[in-house]
Amino acid sequence: MRKVLLTTTALVALGGVSAASALDISGFQRWEYQSWDDTASTEDAGNNDTQFADYNRVVFSHSVTGDSGMSASGYYRVNNWAEAYQDISVTNDLGTFSFGNYTTAGGFMYNSHLYNGTFRVATGQTFTGVNTSAAAALADGATTNSVNYTMPSVGGLSAMATLMDAGTTSNADVTEIFVAYSGATGDVGFRLHGGLVTGDDSTGGANDEQENSEYGINIDTGGMGFRMTREEATTKNTAGVASAKIETNEYAVTYKASDDLTLGVVVLDSKDKLDTTNNPKLDQTVIAANYFIMPGLRIQASTIDFDYEGATNNSGSAMNLALRIDF
Repeated sequence: MRKVLLTTTALVALGGVSAASALDISGFQRWEYQSWDDTASTEDAGNNDTQFADYNRVVFSHSVTGDSGMSASGYYRVNNWAEAYQDISVTNDLGTFSFGNYTTAGGFMYNSHLYNGTFRVATGQTFTGVNTSAAAALADGATTNSVNYTMPSVGGLSAMATLMDAGTTSNADVTEIFVAYSGATGDVGFRLHGGLVTGDDSTGGANDEQENSEYGINIDTGGMGFRMTREEATTKNTAGVASAKIETNEYAVTYKASDDLTLGVVVLDSKDKLDTTNNPKLDQTVIAANYFIMPGLRIQASTIDFDYEGATNNSGSAMNLALRIDF
């Protein structure tokens, strides 16, 4: 991470800033090889089931602190020079108030390894009618601005609430409320969490009113980590009757073999219990590793077995091998 000192004379004059603000620049570059072998193989059509892929992220952040003890921070992240996230956060004794499209309850307090990208997981597939992670987050943060409140942690209890604005051409505003409790018993640490996410109709009358829920537990002891997360995503029609109910379970075991090597196994199952026509169902197992060759340079590897049942059944496997450098 590189720090660039900003000129603060004007900041001091306007806001009584007691410390100079330094601009932090960080991010990473990733290059990877992906391959997959699925039921609907396209090799005979002149295509192949392998590809090289790259991903780049640059983050700019800074913070200031006033004489009163109030602090403020700015955050700006660009992915592949196309997708941008930004945030302004102000913290005082009441908690932290965030404005932008980055800080959201569903995006910060989830429990899913597959949602947060702990390991590189890509299958090259589209699985219709199911979810590929047990996360209740609904809106696309890259295109939806929000206001978020984070309460001060009290004895291990934390909470966040987010209101997302869909803009002037849609009524699909989203509300997210998450609560978590963390603690420890001897050498065993634990965290319990739960969240509710609701989304209004996109046009005021469309069949897409959404009610999602999520809860889970993770336990860490020594170098071992265990996680269980369950997510339910319910779509309701204009009469308030559920037309889809996707239930997703995610189980994970991780092992920190050394300071440089982390191994993990993640098992996921997802099914729409109300779709009796296509009966979509996904079972997926991920075996993955992160290995630091040296500080700032890592190799990420994973193999994925998947079995999908739906309008078109699809089963197979995939592999990812990535080289990532952080700065």
